[in-house]
Amino acid sequence: MILSLLIVSCTPDTTDTSDSTNSEINNKKSKKTARYVQSLNSLNPISPENPANMYDLAGKLHNDILDIYLSGNYQYNTIEEISQQIEAIAAENNDLMILNVGTDLPINLDLVQEIINNPQAALDEAIVNSIMTNAAKSSLSSFMNDVLLWENNPYEEIYQSIVTYESAVMTNPEYNGEDKRIILTTSSIVRYSIYYDLIDKDKDWDTSKGHRVGGLSGAIYNSSIAVRRSLVTGIMINNLATE
Repeated sequence: MILSLLIVSCTPDTTDTSDSTNSEINNKKSKKTARYVQSLNSLNPISPENPANMYDLAGKLHNDILDIYLSGNYQYNTIEEISQQIEAIAAENNDLMILNVGTDLPINLDLVQEIINNPQAALDEAIVNSIMTNAAKSSLSSFMNDVLLWENNPYEEIYQSIVTYESAVMTNPEYNGEDKRIILTTSSIVRYSIYYDLIDKDKDWDTSKGHRVGGLSGAIYNSSIAVRRSLVTGIMINNLATE
């Protein structure tokens, strides 16, 4: 009897686990880094500018002054100290004088503390007590709330949402000159500060709701105050977050 020999070939399990490993690594990335990568993959160049906004300079100066402050590596831990340094830097910036139209006031330290303690309440109070028309108040309030919903989006999407809003504001016949100045100053600071947070990755900076509220509350009085108050509020909040 001839016995047939059955040769069984055993193949080792070579299941590729690289996808699983990569997934775990990707899940550990911060939301900010993920949005940064998405921004780099965009076909369009990254820039926070919107020349159509007549108050675009407010956002640009915000980032310029913030650059100088962070480069100084100051170790200030109080609102008063931060305010004094921001005022000193601002005094050396001739372009800031362009925005210094109307009532110019020193930074209200108590108000900055109120914003830090409860940014939503400070936001609501600033808008309600402003000189804006009711239509403008409602619009700006909605915009500030919408910004919170965009936080996880890549910068290009945030940018497009903001400039679309700005275009609608500029062409809205219901808004008077002060309505537009306050809204467009605020939106400019929001647009530039988010850019600084998401794109300038080597900078130790995270934008915050309180930081944006500081800009809005300052814009009600003067576009220059908006820049300075936003910076003082944001820097103090940033310091508290890193302690």
